[in-house]
Amino acid sequence: MPQDVIMPKLDLAMTEGTVLEWVKKNGEAVKKGEIIAIIETAKATAEIEAPASGILHVVKPTGSVVPVLEKIAYIVEPGEELPSEAKPPEVAERVKASPQAKKIAKEYNIDLSKVKGTGPDGMITREDVLSYIQKTSPPPIETTETTKLREEVVKPAAPEGEEEMIPLIGWRKIMCERMSYSLRTAAQITTIAEVDATEMVNLRGKLKNEGLDITYTAFIVKAVTKALKEFPILNSSLVDDKIVVKKYYNIGIAVDREEGGLVVPVIHHADKLSLAEIAKRINELAQKAREEKLSIQDVTGGTFTITNVGMFGGIMNTPIINPPESAILGVGAIVKRPVVRDDQITIRSMMYLCLTYDHRIIQGGQAVRFLQRVRNFIENPQLLLT
Repeated sequence: MPQDVIMPKLDLAMTEGTVLEWVKKNGEAVKKGEIIAIIETAKATAEIEAPASGILHVVKPTGSVVPVLEKIAYIVEPGEELPSEAKPPEVAERVKASPQAKKIAKEYNIDLSKVKGTGPDGMITREDVLSYIQKTSPPPIETTETTKLREEVVKPAAPEGEEEMIPLIGWRKIMCERMSYSLRTAAQITTIAEVDATEMVNLRGKLKNEGLDITYTAFIVKAVTKALKEFPILNSSLVDDKIVVKKYYNIGIAVDREEGGLVVPVIHHADKLSLAEIAKRINELAQKAREEKLSIQDVTGGTFTITNVGMFGGIMNTPIINPPESAILGVGAIVKRPVVRDDQITIRSMMYLCLTYDHRIIQGGQAVRFLQRVRNFIENPQLLLT
């Protein structure tokens, strides 16, 4: 009996995936457990293993954007008849194009043979496709209503070359949908705490002199993890009519990618790691993110997210919850400024923590006490060494 190969649903938010590459070719013999394809999701790339041994028959060619749980191939025994719907993929003209270029072309129904490539050896890049879309997009359809509006509000046209069209596709479309969904479905409120980070700065400097380079993010992750164990309601999700409180602590770190969009690598079971181990794991994930080698496992399973705008000089922010989590912590820059201590003006290293939480799940008092506990750990960082 033919064995289906489907587009897997790798996390709750995944709705579709792109077939980046068929490692095994159509009609090739494969063994159960072998890597047969590589797919791309909104978060990362993943390998697809053969669910059985037999002959591979591809039904979704490279570049196809496929809804989750839909068939992308069949595996049959030698001589076995294919299902009637298992038609071989159409043989298209071979065009050298990047996976992102193919994905955009598929979404906009563009014939890549008409696009001029500017990449290495004439490869069509993502920018080439976007440029083609901009040049060939048809003007909007004129209607009585649009004519009336145009007559009522006369706007001078922008000089040629002073406007740019950026299609809402790829990571932009995904981010738009996820953030809109988050704001539509959660009662979000942000509470801000001012924190004296002087002792954390001093401890980090001391550890660095001893040969142990611990980032501020590692301190924050450790502080958050300890506080979550005391206030587990912030480590929960709302599923249907139940609040699911997680007894495991997987902390996501929002990372701004150079090519655009956010990715959130996850430190799994952060409560079982020392401060030094957390710092090491953050460095490993950051390196994989820079090299675009994050796996699905690296970016799924998060229970609480931290986003650090301080590294870009941001003082504070009001972050949006990363579904299906119930809270997210925004971290601002550490800045030296005058403050009053014991009725005396002194210079301290200060920062802001901004906690956004879902008020349907978390009461205001719980959120404030959690935030103050995180603050206490940062102001007494020796507590994070245990």
